[in-house]
Amino acid sequence: MDNGSAILENPEVRQFFEEVLGEEGLKVINALIGREATDEEIAEELGLKLNLVRKILYKLYDYRLASYVRTKDKDIGWYIYTWKLDLPRVMDVIQERKRKILEDLTNKLEYEANTVFFECTNDHFRIPYDIASERGFRCPQCEGALEYINNQEAVESLEREIRRLQDELENPVPGALKAPRM
Repeated sequence: MDNGSAILENPEVRQFFEEVLGEEGLKVINALIGREATDEEIAEELGLKLNLVRKILYKLYDYRLASYVRTKDKDIGWYIYTWKLDLPRVMDVIQERKRKILEDLTNKLEYEANTVFFECTNDHFRIPYDIASERGFRCPQCEGALEYINNQEAVESLEREIRRLQDELENPVPGALKAPRM
């Protein structure tokens, strides 16, 4: 039976976890693959602070990549949380994240393409035309002169990034989006 470690070999999955959870997050995931454990056990095994381990586990839970069972310790009356992973969902999470980024980039592209910008010659503070004209083409920070800037390079860069993301969403790398089922 695949214990889930194969999914971490996917560079896209690994990058996602590094961005969202950091290096310690990868350690927590590796410690939890193929088993159930409490947050205290994981913290002790890895030599990490309990609060950090809990923070990582709750982030995984927020993405629905981990779940827990809560039981009450009869001796001390506290709740104990036993965690397990559900990593096959990670590719769905990554795809959804890409769709959200694509939406944000599309909105930014629309704004960039439909806005004329001016920039301060002193501190390079960039503002749209309507605000620049209200301020008499003077910088709101330093009162320096504002000059027109051509943002065509920014528009083209956004268009390239949008095309790249659209391509990734429409034409996934063979096998990359198929997470092993546990």
